Amino acid sequence: MKKTIAAILMAVTPFAFSAQLEISRTNLKANIPSSDNTAAYMLVENLTKDDVRIIGAETDVAEFAELHSHRMDGDRMIMRHEKYIDVDAGESVRFAPNGYHIMLIGLKQRVKHGEQAKIVLKYDDGTSQAFQFDIIDPRKAAK
Repeated sequence: MKKTIAAILMAVTPFAFSAQLEISRTNLKANIPSSDNTAAYMLVENLTKDDVRIIGAETDVAEFAELHSHRMDGDRMIMRHEKYIDVDAGESVRFAPNGYHIMLIGLKQRVKHGEQAKIVLKYDDGTSQAFQFDIIDPRKAAK
């Protein structure tokens, strides 16, 4: 009996301590025929009491998925690769045009309006979480 309880606790424990985020407003811009890259946006909410650090993303529709941000540098907007994005306990972070986003690089096929794609967020505690993103016309991504 003790061995059974210990086995159950060992199986459940890694998941009991991993903080999971609430993700909504997920959308991924359909790419134009001449582009092999696109961006994904979402609202990330941390409803837990623990800070969460997103350290990466992956998807099966692109060769690479990276965390990026847009920032003003003087009078020009620059995009930069982010090693991580922190979502503090009880806070939210919006991934949106001209801000944080997931950059999908080297699309394996064209992603079209009305389809869906799965993106997996990876956390610094070794856990990950998968989400479905609606693929939308790029002209609607900013809404």
